[in-house]
Amino acid sequence: MIARTLDTGPWHAAVYGAGILLGDMFWFTLAVTGLSAIATQLSAFWVAAKIIGALYLGWMAFKAFWSAWTGARPKPVFKAGSKRGWIATFVAGIAMPLSNPKPIVFYLTLVPAFVPLEAITPLSYLLMLAIMIAMAVPTAGFYIGLAHRARNWMSTPQVRRGADILTGCVMTGIAILLILR
Repeated sequence: MIARTLDTGPWHAAVYGAGILLGDMFWFTLAVTGLSAIATQLSAFWVAAKIIGALYLGWMAFKAFWSAWTGARPKPVFKAGSKRGWIATFVAGIAMPLSNPKPIVFYLTLVPAFVPLEAITPLSYLLMLAIMIAMAVPTAGFYIGLAHRARNWMSTPQVRRGADILTGCVMTGIAILLILR
């Protein structure tokens, strides 16, 4: 969401965050409905998703390092403000938790360990979703607000170059961890 804020502004970041929240709600629903057992049967799919995710992170790291080296800024995929741009931002937000192993592991292993699944009623399920939303919206708003305030500072060439190098290092590290785990 921070990257979306810096690149396209707070509204795109909010749309991206809404997609992330929807993806998290998917995993939560899968966990509380007892479908985590089915999800564990898809282990080959998760291995493939990890490899694809690591390759994608490696590509993003390369692009960040390339940007730091050349100063070239990536061109937007969609014209700013276009309907396709908003939809693509939302879909990218949904794809983030669906392809990221951390929320998968959290929702499908830890939630059933701490929440007695047999005690969940439709009302308690809706209450838990409401709590998720109530916690996610102000947290995301805080991060988006800070990133929006930092947009001008982050656009200076020296800061942007340092941010690109840091981003490339972080993406490389995450890709390596993803493969090793």
